Amino acid sequence: MNKRDIMFDTEQKDFDLEKVLELLKKCKLDDDTILLEYYIKAYRELCRFFRLQGRLFGFVAKDLEEKIGILETWRHCDTCDNYRSVQSMIKYEVEYGLTTFRGRVPSGSRTLLRLQRALEFILRFIDEMSMSEDEDKSSHIAHTVYKRTLANHHPWIVQKMAGFVTFMLPSRKELIETMCKQKYDQVLILMHEVTQEGNPIYDITQSVYKKHNLLNLK
Repeated sequence: MNKRDIMFDTEQKDFDLEKVLELLKKCKLDDDTILLEYYIKAYRELCRFFRLQGRLFGFVAKDLEEKIGILETWRHCDTCDNYRSVQSMIKYEVEYGLTTFRGRVPSGSRTLLRLQRALEFILRFIDEMSMSEDEDKSSHIAHTVYKRTLANHHPWIVQKMAGFVTFMLPSRKELIETMCKQKYDQVLILMHEVTQEGNPIYDITQSVYKKHNLLNLK
């Protein structure tokens, strides 16, 4: 991989944190049911953050998009009623012994767990960014958060690649001003609100996996 080819692209982008926030607010019902439709839609917008960075995080975006596609396939299959929420999906797949299925279309439970692991990284990264200073290096923030989260699930070669690409990220201020559709001061507020909405969704979903002993699902 040529270093020059994956340098951070400073062309103005339109990543929309406001849209992410709106979708997250629709994701969790009052009884803590997590609706897959809005989980997927919010995740698809979060995925654009990586896609908009071009070659720098292209491999991340591709992997996430593939997993989103798998969940969409299950949501529109003959048994789609069981894929309305995280809770109903896992209950159904546990009951019918489908959680470990790894055929042409892997199980929804296995696929969502991988997205959950990436969501932990995304939410922690946004949270740390919201609390940092303008000139703090987003590369350091991303690498630190990665080591605490996704690195626990990645092989050595992927960890090395992640360390290489995060090193290319600019300061917090430049990253926000380049990537986000909203004004800088508004983004700082939105980052806090996104984590406030996203953390309960992540925690509830994790608790469902823990209840069914699926947190280490291969």
